[in-house]
Amino acid sequence: MKLASLMHGRDGRLVVVSRDLTRATDAFPVVPTLQAALDDWDRQAPRLEDLAVSLEHGSVPSFRFHEHDCAAPLPRAFGRLVAAGQAGDLAPARSAGALGPRQPVRALDEAAGLAAEVGLAAIVGDVPAAASPAQAAALVRVVMLGCRVIETKDNERAGGALGREVACSFSPVVVTPDEIGPSWRQGRIDLPLLFRVNQQPPRPGQATGAVAAGDLLARAAERHDLQAGTILAWSVPMPQEQPLRFGDIVRIEMKDAAGHSIFGAIEQEILPAG
Repeated sequence: MKLASLMHGRDGRLVVVSRDLTRATDAFPVVPTLQAALDDWDRQAPRLEDLAVSLEHGSVPSFRFHEHDCAAPLPRAFGRLVAAGQAGDLAPARSAGALGPRQPVRALDEAAGLAAEVGLAAIVGDVPAAASPAQAAALVRVVMLGCRVIETKDNERAGGALGREVACSFSPVVVTPDEIGPSWRQGRIDLPLLFRVNQQPPRPGQATGAVAAGDLLARAAERHDLQAGTILAWSVPMPQEQPLRFGDIVRIEMKDAAGHSIFGAIEQEILPAG
């Protein structure tokens, strides 16, 4: 199934989205927010799946789905980890919340070497400490696209590039792993990301199957539990010819084998703060 959080209050308004991303129906009769669903996933997920089937059959009230109306899937994520560098170094996120997928990114200084670090993210259920990679992968509840705009100048770190985070955002829609189909294999997605700046032709990044979510989650939970709603994000190598400038528009998307958008698109303009 596909889910989204529309802008509403502090935690968004959960909706179930059609597979073609054109229609949505309120999830409120089942559960009001994505965090509430994650906290009681075993009971709520089958009810949300029933709602998704009813939406596809046209047997429940629905409305036109607009990606511009979306907040971040979890507007107030309780925990977020970022994996970066060749070794997949894990670090806690340095900003509390995430932007909606169409909200502008506001930066203080375009001369700071602004770059878009794009990739995937998984939202998990409760992951116990010392979980194996297979156990952790089975606790991935939903998957989404992610984007961090970072300052790279004077922020290099040995073994990777964990620059200072300016903003982070996620795709309009999150999907359960079964929705991805055969391209999802044991915590990997064997599909490329499409990335473009302004009106340049989309540039495909490396296939995202190079990183296994289960391996990263097991490392993150090596010594302590991860709470339901924790977000793990990891980047995909992506060519960026020059630093981002104010006025640039960044777009990130992933399409299935038939050319259909899976998660909707992150599309954001880089603007000066203030």
